[in-house]
Amino acid sequence: MNLRRLAVLCGAILFGVAMPARADDASVRQRASQLAAGQCATCHRQHAADNPALVPALQGQQKDYLAWQLRAYRLGFREDPAAHDQMWAQAGGLDDPLVDALAAYYSAQPPSPGIPAEASLAAKGRTLYESGAPSRNVAGCTGCHGQKAEGKGVFPRLSGQRADYIVRQLSLIQRHLRNVGIMHSTVAVLSEDDFAALAEYLQSQ
Repeated sequence: MNLRRLAVLCGAILFGVAMPARADDASVRQRASQLAAGQCATCHRQHAADNPALVPALQGQQKDYLAWQLRAYRLGFREDPAAHDQMWAQAGGLDDPLVDALAAYYSAQPPSPGIPAEASLAAKGRTLYESGAPSRNVAGCTGCHGQKAEGKGVFPRLSGQRADYIVRQLSLIQRHLRNVGIMHSTVAVLSEDDFAALAEYLQSQ
């Protein structure tokens, strides 16, 4: 333990000041696992196929992305009214250590297995995901979301997500009901058929 931390700890003991909780504290980790197994599991189940419609899989999701989204819900920054109405009350009472502990909990879980897809539609989606559509100036998705759609940092894991959820999110981004920066130009010229193909491919991964 370094001298600075020791001094803070001694001051807390002498003057009765509560030490702030940390996401890696055992008690916070326990709260996070209990919350995930109880309240969260009502909608976010072990397998994406068992989730209610439009509900994402959280297992194996990128930790930074999850923490960012929970804070966005807590602060009311998610523009999609339906998602905000569902999640505002759930996220509103979470403090930062619990947000980070929940994100760490879910990111450490095995990803939800893929859901069988319609082969020809998934093949079209794979091409869009990997190569984009150069004739329409649409970039592929691998640069941000990874070769296997596993995500990176604040870029979410897309593999194994339900097709209905993927289509919904792409539509929201295209209509600027989710503010996701670079994604607006990426999906601007994509059609509903493109969304369906991408979603079918990603659902199967």
